[in-house]
Amino acid sequence: MNNLNLDRYLNIVNDEKIKRGLTTYIPLYPMLRVENEKLYVGVMITEEKDNVWSREEHIKPEYWVLIDIDEDRILEFNKTEDKDFVIGNLVSKNTDNKQQEISKYTVKKTLQYKNYLIEDIKNEELPLQKKLSNILGSEMEIDGEKVNINDYLLSNLEEDIKAKINDLVGILIQSKCGSITFYYDQLFTNIVNHYKKDKTIDNEKIKLCIEIMNNYYDGVIGIDNLFNV
Repeated sequence: MNNLNLDRYLNIVNDEKIKRGLTTYIPLYPMLRVENEKLYVGVMITEEKDNVWSREEHIKPEYWVLIDIDEDRILEFNKTEDKDFVIGNLVSKNTDNKQQEISKYTVKKTLQYKNYLIEDIKNEELPLQKKLSNILGSEMEIDGEKVNINDYLLSNLEEDIKAKINDLVGILIQSKCGSITFYYDQLFTNIVNHYKKDKTIDNEKIKLCIEIMNNYYDGVIGIDNLFNV
């Protein structure tokens, strides 16, 4: 959560859920909800043990909260089985495209980094290496065979290189996926500010918010329905 004040909604919900004895439940990232052409903040609440990140889980939050945008106060604190946030049919969730995009990006970056390092090891030398290779040559005798020094170094480092590159690409993917929430915060704040100013609801920007949250919470279903646009 960054510094755009979305955490105030989490604080409101956390205070209330503690009052209700729901100490093993946690609120998800603040979302939006449209009802009767009015805009509200909607917050889903799941159990701590729920793996909201796993696309295999299909978690429907047990509680959800409706917050007044102008006064930052809770209007409804609902148990989903008593009052569902789903109106009509549950919108199906499809994260296949996201997984395919990430897989393609991962393969692309892994190959790029691997090729870069291999070329660097084979073709680049430290100043001292260059001096020595100029004097002694670029080959050395190992077990009775002459081998290129850089090729020999590469063969011994290849498995380590692969492992480190996999770690590096993993960090890169996590960083890029995490940065999406910054865009979400900007969209969220923009939508709310425009609504407060002239009571207009930007459905196209809300749809982008829905897409971000569906990607962020792979394991949670009903996100489209909570936004209700």
